[in-house]
Amino acid sequence: MKYRQAGLNQTVSGAKSGISSRSGRRIEEQGSTAKKPHHWRTREDPFAQVWESELVPLLEQEPTLTGLTLWEHLEESHPQRSLKKHLPTN
Repeated sequence: MKYRQAGLNQTVSGAKSGISSRSGRRIEEQGSTAKKPHHWRTREDPFAQVWESELVPLLEQEPTLTGLTLWEHLEESHPQRSLKKHLPTN
Protein backbone atom coordinates (compact mmCIF):
# COMPACT_ATOMS: atom_id res chain seq x y z
CA MET A 1 0.00 0.00 0.00
CA LYS A 2 2.85 2.39 0.68
CA TYR A 3 3.95 2.12 -2.96
CA ARG A 4 0.40 2.79 -4.14
CA GLN A 5 0.14 5.77 -1.82
CA ALA A 6 3.41 7.04 -3.27
CA GLY A 7 1.71 7.19 -6.67
CA LEU A 8 3.03 4.04 -8.34
CA ASN A 9 0.66 1.91 -10.41
CA GLN A 10 -0.50 -1.54 -9.26
CA THR A 11 1.89 -3.50 -11.46
CA VAL A 12 4.99 -1.67 -10.21
CA SER A 13 3.72 -1.60 -6.62
CA GLY A 14 3.04 -5.33 -6.72
CA ALA A 15 6.45 -6.09 -8.17
CA LYS A 16 8.20 -4.05 -5.47
CA SER A 17 6.10 -5.75 -2.78
CA GLY A 18 6.59 -9.23 -4.18
CA ILE A 19 2.93 -9.85 -5.07
CA SER A 20 1.07 -10.03 -8.35
CA SER A 21 -0.89 -7.08 -9.67
CA ARG A 22 -4.06 -9.19 -9.32
CA SER A 23 -3.38 -9.73 -5.62
CA GLY A 24 -2.66 -6.02 -5.31
CA ARG A 25 -6.07 -5.21 -6.82
CA ARG A 26 -7.79 -7.67 -4.49
CA ILE A 27 -6.03 -6.25 -1.43
CA GLU A 28 -6.82 -2.71 -2.47
CA GLU A 29 -10.50 -3.53 -3.02
CA GLN A 30 -10.82 -5.34 0.31
CA GLY A 31 -8.75 -2.85 2.24
CA SER A 32 -6.91 -5.59 4.10
CA THR A 33 -5.60 -9.12 3.69
CA ALA A 34 -6.82 -10.22 7.14
CA LYS A 35 -9.94 -12.33 7.42
CA LYS A 36 -12.83 -10.65 9.15
CA PRO A 37 -13.81 -12.38 12.40
CA HIS A 38 -17.21 -13.99 12.53
CA HIS A 39 -19.63 -13.69 15.43
CA TRP A 40 -21.31 -17.07 15.18
CA ARG A 41 -20.25 -20.40 16.59
CA THR A 42 -18.99 -22.95 14.11
CA ARG A 43 -19.88 -25.85 16.39
CA GLU A 44 -21.57 -26.54 19.69
CA ASP A 45 -19.47 -25.79 22.78
CA PRO A 46 -18.41 -29.21 24.14
CA PHE A 47 -17.87 -27.82 27.65
CA ALA A 48 -21.09 -25.82 28.02
CA GLN A 49 -22.67 -28.37 30.38
CA VAL A 50 -19.74 -28.54 32.79
CA TRP A 51 -18.19 -25.08 32.55
CA GLU A 52 -20.25 -23.21 35.16
CA SER A 53 -20.98 -26.21 37.38
CA GLU A 54 -17.50 -27.78 37.59
CA LEU A 55 -14.69 -25.87 35.96
CA VAL A 56 -15.40 -22.33 37.19
CA PRO A 57 -15.50 -23.43 40.86
CA LEU A 58 -12.21 -25.29 40.41
CA LEU A 59 -10.60 -22.21 38.87
CA GLU A 60 -11.96 -19.98 41.63
CA GLN A 61 -10.41 -22.27 44.25
CA GLU A 62 -7.12 -22.61 42.39
CA PRO A 63 -6.58 -19.99 39.64
CA THR A 64 -3.23 -21.48 38.59
CA LEU A 65 -4.77 -24.69 37.23
CA THR A 66 -3.75 -25.38 33.66
CA GLY A 67 -5.95 -26.42 30.78
CA LEU A 68 -4.37 -29.86 30.83
CA THR A 69 -5.25 -30.30 34.51
CA LEU A 70 -8.86 -29.32 33.83
CA TRP A 71 -8.94 -31.69 30.85
CA GLU A 72 -7.67 -34.57 33.01
CA HIS A 73 -10.27 -33.73 35.66
CA LEU A 74 -13.03 -33.94 33.05
CA GLU A 75 -11.70 -37.26 31.74
CA GLU A 76 -11.75 -38.69 35.28
CA SER A 77 -15.11 -37.28 36.33
CA HIS A 78 -16.90 -37.99 33.03
CA PRO A 79 -15.46 -41.21 31.57
CA GLN A 80 -18.62 -41.76 29.50
CA ARG A 81 -17.97 -38.57 27.47
CA SER A 82 -15.50 -38.93 24.64
CA LEU A 83 -13.21 -35.91 24.98
CA LYS A 84 -10.69 -37.24 22.45
CA LYS A 85 -12.86 -36.03 19.56
CA HIS A 86 -12.37 -32.43 20.77
CA LEU A 87 -8.59 -32.57 20.50
CA PRO A 88 -7.11 -30.52 17.66
CA THR A 89 -5.72 -32.48 14.76
CA ASN A 90 -2.55 -31.69 12.85
